[in-house]
Amino acid sequence: MPALDAPPALLTAGDTWRFRWESADYPPAAGWAVSWRVIGAGVNLQFGAAADGAGFLATAAAVQTAALAVPAQGLACTLIGQASLGGVREEIWRAPLQLRPDPATVTGDLRGHAARVLAALEAMLEGKATKDQESYKLGDRELKRMPIGELLKWRDYYKAEAAREAKANGLGRPRQVITRMVRA
Repeated sequence: MPALDAPPALLTAGDTWRFRWESADYPPAAGWAVSWRVIGAGVNLQFGAAADGAGFLATAAAVQTAALAVPAQGLACTLIGQASLGGVREEIWRAPLQLRPDPATVTGDLRGHAARVLAALEAMLEGKATKDQESYKLGDRELKRMPIGELLKWRDYYKAEAAREAKANGLGRPRQVITRMVRA
């Protein structure tokens, strides 16, 4: 396994997590030990790393990660690495980590807030095409609908928010590959 410049920023609960980390400042040959910790709302997981050549191979078993309480929309956490030697302990890594829920156990709508609101706004816009009045009054009751211009403004806002959500969760648009097929 090649050395990584950085541990992963996106992991899935229920999977076995493995990544390699090395630094000339903390060689296993000198007796350094490395451990990792994931902390966040309702999450506190510690796992070790075994010496692997000049670096360390960190591993969290699937049974450990499956026990994490990750909501359907994912969870923002912090990944912390620590190196220790004798009575010395030093923080070697601290970075944001996005956890995705375990696909084997998650239920419900997996879309984030912005994606759900965007879908509702688009459904309203489709329904607007069949409604010809923005407001009407019957006796002392009055009903007003949001104007199409306002709906379009909110749709554009939530479209951008949904794209940011998707990118933050590692679900951005896949690269498009164009091929040409020719008959020989």
